[in-house]
Amino acid sequence: MLARNPVLLRSELLAGLDRETVETLSALAEARTFSPHERIVEEGQKARFIFCIASGLVRLTKKESAGREADVCICEPGDIFAEYLVAGGATYAHGAWAAEFTEIVMFDLKQLRSLAEQHHGIQRNIMHIMARHFLGALDCIAGDRLHTAARRVANYLIARCPPSVSRVTLRLPYQKRILAGKLGLAPEALSRAFAALAPLGVAVKGKNISIESVSLLKEAC
Repeated sequence: MLARNPVLLRSELLAGLDRETVETLSALAEARTFSPHERIVEEGQKARFIFCIASGLVRLTKKESAGREADVCICEPGDIFAEYLVAGGATYAHGAWAAEFTEIVMFDLKQLRSLAEQHHGIQRNIMHIMARHFLGALDCIAGDRLHTAARRVANYLIARCPPSVSRVTLRLPYQKRILAGKLGLAPEALSRAFAALAPLGVAVKGKNISIESVSLLKEAC
C-alpha cells in the first residue's frame, strides 16, 4: 500500500501528519513507473498531478524560446516536484523526464488542493517544500555568479570525501550528464571542469573519480 511506502512516509509532504491524514492522502495517489528518458510531463501541459519520487531520478527542464531544453534540477527519491500547483496555477512550469527507471507516486491535484484547504498540516508542508525549492534556486544563482564550473565540481567532490583522508577514489552515483544537471552545468561544461581539475590530481575514468590530494583540492577552492 502507498500509505506504507517508506520513501513516501519520509517525504516532506507527509511530515508531521497524523495517520488518518496520511491514509487519506495516500488514497489520492497512484504509482507509475517510467523508463529511462521517458517524458513525465511537458512544460506548459495542463496540470493533473503533483509528484513524489519513490525510486530513480527525475530531470526537471526549462525551454528557451528556440525550443532547446536545459536541466534545471535533478530530483532524487523522496523529492516532491510541481508542489507549487497546490497554491494555484493550471499548467506545469517545467518539463520532467525520467533519468533512469523511476517509480513515481502521483497525487491528484484537484483533490489534493481540496484536502489542503481542510488540513493546515498539508498547507504547512507544501509551504516548506516551496520555500526549500526557492532557497535552492537562490543558491544556484549565487553559484552561477560566484563559482566557476571547476569550483562547483571541486566542491561537490570535496563534500563526498570521507574525513581525514589524503587521497581517495569516488564513484559517481549518476551518469555525468545527470551530475552536470545537478550542478547547473551543460555536459560540455562539466567535461571542461574535470579537465581544469586534472592539474590538481583529479582523474576521471567512467564514473570513478580519483583524487590524489584532497588537501590540494580543498586549497584550490
